Amino acid sequence: MTPRCAAVRGFTLIELLVTISIVAILLSMAAPSFGDLILTQQVRTSAGDLQTSLFYARSEAIKRAANVSVVPNSGDWKNGWTVQLGDGTVLRSEDPLNPQLAAMTGTTVTYQSDGHIPPPVTSAIVFKIGGNTHITARCVAIDLSGRPSLVVDTDGNPDNGCN
Repeated sequence: MTPRCAAVRGFTLIELLVTISIVAILLSMAAPSFGDLILTQQVRTSAGDLQTSLFYARSEAIKRAANVSVVPNSGDWKNGWTVQLGDGTVLRSEDPLNPQLAAMTGTTVTYQSDGHIPPPVTSAIVFKIGGNTHITARCVAIDLSGRPSLVVDTDGNPDNGCN
């Protein structure tokens, strides 16, 4: 006779299926939150990228003692932008942003050789997800001295800018 093992090791099929079912239920409840988290991060990153490009353009204008412009591609910041000299020489370019971002039409921001932008000062550029008010909007605002800053929408209504 062969001795029988007193203790059986491993999981039964039923235990495994119950565990997989519980994990699947928990993941399905967490997935929408992760989607909003990812979109929030994309809005934050996109606004930060534009702010960085504006800082770069301002410093290049001062360094080169020449006008440097930040130009939205096809008139929409969502399509990306280029930082270029007055003669059209491209210093830096940014790829198109997340297609879920709402359109951000705007005009060229030109820095003069002293780091200021000529009047009128460009209004804030609003980064938001189209049709989704759960995602907090971010704005890139340029003050009178030409310094860009990030502003968070505090009233929950991105249509009126970042108030």
